Amino acid sequence: MIYYPKSHITPNLYSNGNLSFKDTQNPYTGYYFAAVDGKNFTGRFPGDGNNLELIPTLDQSYPSVEEVEGHTPEDPRFYPKNATYSRINNVKYGKGITNPPTPFYPSPSNEDYKLGEFTRYFTKKVNNELYYETSDLYKNPLYISLSITWTIKGDETEVYNLNKNMVELKEQQFNINGLGVFLKNNYLKYYK
Repeated sequence: MIYYPKSHITPNLYSNGNLSFKDTQNPYTGYYFAAVDGKNFTGRFPGDGNNLELIPTLDQSYPSVEEVEGHTPEDPRFYPKNATYSRINNVKYGKGITNPPTPFYPSPSNEDYKLGEFTRYFTKKVNNELYYETSDLYKNPLYISLSITWTIKGDETEVYNLNKNMVELKEQQFNINGLGVFLKNNYLKYYK
């Protein structure tokens, strides 16, 4: 075991079986200490006993690797190569996974062309520049959804500028980047 100064541990913690021995994965009940690097060890402090490393106890409701061999679970967090990580991090099987938005390719109707505009919906993942065009606002806390009134009729230069300005306005309004790039700066798409 590596040396931990007293300032780098939290001593005298107690496990009611919520931690297990790392090597055997058998539940552990008793005193342990936590180190600043996130590791846990048996004993009240370093030097108290063998100080064996502990990990979070695996939830027995998870499918075992043997149970998923031969078929693929619907939740990729529990594919055999990911299952151990998901178990250690207490990811709940079958809960919390969301499907990404379904891409949608709008087709303005004759009524839209008579009106001269229609609404386009876009969804962006919060933590990256991944955009989708969707059929409606996508409600998910992991995504930002927005709508744009898209002009499709009128003077070509005015339509281009209107759509470009709307995209730039939404980027400012939602504090996002890359919507224009996602649209390939084609502000005359669907224009007639």
